[in-house]
Amino acid sequence: MNYLKFVLFVIYIGFLASCQPPVVFGEPQPVGTEPLSAIPDNYRGVYWCKVDSASLFIDDQTFIKRKEFLIKLTKAELDSSKDMQLRNGRLFVSDWGSSFPIEEKGDTIISRFVVRDTLFSLGKEQLAKPFKGHLILNTKLDKNAWGVTVVSFKDNGLLSLARADMPEDITLLDAITPVRTLAEDDERKSQIYITPTKNQFDQILKRGVLFEDSCSEFERIIPLKEIID
Repeated sequence: MNYLKFVLFVIYIGFLASCQPPVVFGEPQPVGTEPLSAIPDNYRGVYWCKVDSASLFIDDQTFIKRKEFLIKLTKAELDSSKDMQLRNGRLFVSDWGSSFPIEEKGDTIISRFVVRDTLFSLGKEQLAKPFKGHLILNTKLDKNAWGVTVVSFKDNGLLSLARADMPEDITLLDAITPVRTLAEDDERKSQIYITPTKNQFDQILKRGVLFEDSCSEFERIIPLKEIID
């Protein structure tokens, strides 16, 4: 893999790549709670993550993550590349089928890639449920498997997105709800399957068994109503 193709690969994989989560649930969580028809007002707005310099936009239906990447290359590198070309004064990336504006500084070409990833969008296979001060995002993976993310506001006002991650001590989880290990294949490696009751799911959250060490934190910079106004 040449340098330029490697750079594009890292950009795309590092931001958008999704894989089967290490923990899947048999039903949307928490069971017995009706899903919402819209994301609650208090979550809506524009947020910023200092760790990876990404922004998060939340409206009444979606969570969208946005990140800008800066790439610099010489004209010689561009001329030798099969993956990128200059077309009508823009940098065209063949693998993506998209072009981006450029800035030329001597022999160097600078371009900024804006990548967007829809993390969640309300629908039949993506359900949001309220639970004890949290917003639980459920994404259907296949017939009887759901990925679960817990959205919460921390004491410092930061918005936390925590996906269920493999526990350090699986016996702690098994003591709350039975744990089944799924057969390994190309997509599933060390993946576990659980079907907690509402009370068991509450215990999972309270004890920090699955969600405590797998979060991204975002600071709200613009309430959504300010965008609309």
